[in-house]
Amino acid sequence: MLAAPHPLAPSPRVRGEGEPQSCVAAVGRVRCVCCTAARRVFSIACGLLLLLFSMCTLTSTLAQDLPAGFQRLKGKYIDVVTDLPLDDELRALPTVFDLAMPQWCKEFEMELDEVADWHVEAFVMLRREEFQKAGFIPSILPQFPHGFQYGNQLWVVEQPSPYYRRHLLLHEGTHWFMNRKYGDHGPPWLMEGTAEWLGTHRWDGKNLAMGIIPKTKSEVEYWGRISLIQQQLTDGVAPSLEEILRYDSKAHQDVEAYAWSWAAVIFLKNHPDTSQAFAELLKQKKMTSDQTITRALFRKLQGQWPQIRREWNAMLTELEYGYEPGRGMLAMTRLPKPIGDSPVTLQLAVDRSWQTPGVSVAEGDTISITSAGEYSVCDKPRPWRCQAAGVTLEYYRNEPLGKLLMTVANSLDKEQFSQPIEIITIGEQLEYTAKQAGELHFRINESNGGLGDNAGSVTLTIRRTTKR
Repeated sequence: MLAAPHPLAPSPRVRGEGEPQSCVAAVGRVRCVCCTAARRVFSIACGLLLLLFSMCTLTSTLAQDLPAGFQRLKGKYIDVVTDLPLDDELRALPTVFDLAMPQWCKEFEMELDEVADWHVEAFVMLRREEFQKAGFIPSILPQFPHGFQYGNQLWVVEQPSPYYRRHLLLHEGTHWFMNRKYGDHGPPWLMEGTAEWLGTHRWDGKNLAMGIIPKTKSEVEYWGRISLIQQQLTDGVAPSLEEILRYDSKAHQDVEAYAWSWAAVIFLKNHPDTSQAFAELLKQKKMTSDQTITRALFRKLQGQWPQIRREWNAMLTELEYGYEPGRGMLAMTRLPKPIGDSPVTLQLAVDRSWQTPGVSVAEGDTISITSAGEYSVCDKPRPWRCQAAGVTLEYYRNEPLGKLLMTVANSLDKEQFSQPIEIITIGEQLEYTAKQAGELHFRINESNGGLGDNAGSVTLTIRRTTKR
């Protein structure tokens, strides 16, 4: 569990190797999270750091001429100071940041008038040592490898792609905005997950879209979150949702913590069982960096948590480039009806993800599933018409595109590694004996991001063929 912070609170946090991370301290405060055994030692250290900060004023460039070798780019809400040769990508950074402000305001329920006088300095650095010589990096700050936020200043080390440079600026900018609004950033999973989510963006030179799920890997060069999640799922070492929510202040020294915090925010924000509780977290007037918020979230959702574990696994199974939560997420019925002697029908929309007739099977039940109807998958260069067996013109996950699938979703009463859900191929018909009790869910075989150009539906009939 995350230890409670010292009342005077603590020190800025260093970024994880190979990934962006922010300073988590508010102006005039330092924050540290430490283990219980070492808390007294850290308390003394934090007190000394607080004293040092009280004697240290961060150097601002706003009212001074820049030394040779530095250039300033001005925006409404940001000044960017850089030693990089100027090009169109760099010149666009103030515009990108200014376009982000209304989106931050919308997400955190603020009016633009409330932030009219907010302004931040960002140092985009090729040669860190030159910024240190100029006094633009206070010696009190740690040796962050990629980015940092403290008060009304941001530091961004030059990145290997223009996309990732912008991503890091928006990531740190999200920390800055949250710190201004809440007086802190919240617990690590929320702080970093939200910054990753809003930092992931699409920019066409005029329009900025934040909080996207990228359609392709090439659109977000050097980002890599989805690939990492898929690999850890395959390797069987993916953390549980609870483990992610328990991340402490040191967790994000490892690259995977960013990916999993991002995924947790995507899930909690979009799933119908969690979205309201998550939205309420962001409505608070103040946040603290301890586990107070996380405990409140657990309490609010504790009655649903066994189902949420399964729903989380279902999202991870679908999470690929182009994933669209709006296409539907596997959502378990609170009290599904046991399948009886009468047949059950479901009109399955082929442009949506998992759908359920709200019936469950017991372990050992044998059921028959039959299908009727024709639908189309894809629409370019022309629609492919098919039935529940799918089309063999294209395969997805080793099965024909558009083939009918099923999963038996049961609650998970104990915390365990996250893992993909079991998917059962049906085709036009299937007789199936349940290996476990659970609720029946159906969809067609296609990536979540590819469902949008499908049309039509298929009618399913489910019958229990064994007597109880």
